[in-house]
Amino acid sequence: MDSLSPPSDVPRWSKLPSDLLHVVFERLSFADFQRAKCVCPSWQSASTESSPNNQIPWMILFPEKGKDYCLLFNPEENNKTYRIQDFGVNFANSHCLAICGSWLFMRDPRYNLYIMNIFTRERIDLPTVESQVGMIKIERTTDDMFLVTPKEGIGYEYIQEDLRIDFPFFWIDKKTKDYFVTCYLEGRVTVYAENGDNLWKQADLKIMGDMVYKEYKLYLYDYNRDVTVYDFSGDSPRKVFETQVNYDLFCTKGIPRRVYPELGDVWDIKDTHLVVTVKGEFLRVKSIVKSDGDVWSFSIYKMDSSQSEWEKITSLGDEAILLDQRTTVLANAIEGIKRNSIYFSGIHHDHVYHRVWSEKDILNYSLDTHKTERPPPSFFSNIQSSDARWFVPN
Repeated sequence: MDSLSPPSDVPRWSKLPSDLLHVVFERLSFADFQRAKCVCPSWQSASTESSPNNQIPWMILFPEKGKDYCLLFNPEENNKTYRIQDFGVNFANSHCLAICGSWLFMRDPRYNLYIMNIFTRERIDLPTVESQVGMIKIERTTDDMFLVTPKEGIGYEYIQEDLRIDFPFFWIDKKTKDYFVTCYLEGRVTVYAENGDNLWKQADLKIMGDMVYKEYKLYLYDYNRDVTVYDFSGDSPRKVFETQVNYDLFCTKGIPRRVYPELGDVWDIKDTHLVVTVKGEFLRVKSIVKSDGDVWSFSIYKMDSSQSEWEKITSLGDEAILLDQRTTVLANAIEGIKRNSIYFSGIHHDHVYHRVWSEKDILNYSLDTHKTERPPPSFFSNIQSSDARWFVPN
């Protein structure tokens, strides 16, 4: 019986030239790119030299503690969701500190820190929190507590169960895996680690309100509304820029009024983030919500030419802010990104008291209409969520 196989001169999918495959791959969305990689080994090989044309933010939703999976929400595919699971016991009880592309900065219950790719499961362990040299020393006691010893003259030693990790931020190169991880530890000192470090380096920098790292520069925003930029391309950080804003938090605002939630007091919860745009400019983004509500409002400020005053702006043009990553993305050429808007997932500070994070904190805020758009309720129907982040998958 004659074979039904096609003639040998008929083109096969697996034999397409690699340069043609690269053209195809670079026009695909992230989800279609992942599907194309699975067609055959030659497509998988060709995909390693390409990247998808994707800048559309996705949402990652973390379940309650004890679950080793997460949900991904893709607005581009008619609000389709994906379930990624089998991350392991460590992930199930870990807490997400920050996100960069498809990489998560995580802390497990014993304060072991690591970064992990949610698609490849690749994990990079970071130095232990005990490996400190500088202004404070941290030691783990026999009963799994932490002994914190500040440098002589700046405080007293104390023992506690948890460590305070503020303003966590990290960056990783998706190809080389070079990374930079930083946070403000115990309300006292900025620590950071890079490729190959086996301990956390400490830097004596200003008291901060937020920080962003981009292209070997660390941008620090302090409580006096100043921005200081440090260059980390050398052996040690070097100050290269500083604004001179005429503002003093306590002189301007005075002592905050004491509130009593148990008596029904309602107050504004405010947070300020520093954002660095695609052009390298920095913005101050203020978010406000009532302590008993879920209606968010946002204000954006840009430094004037004198570098001494913040001016309120009402438009981002063709950009959109991803507040979780402290950056902007271009929206003018990519269908699916909401231009002149803010992608927001709530306040993730442990020290925001008397307000519990909820799914209603996940939203996109339009600066044109001042209205919010949230994921469909069906996204949350099968999961008891504990946290979420917007990210651009890669």
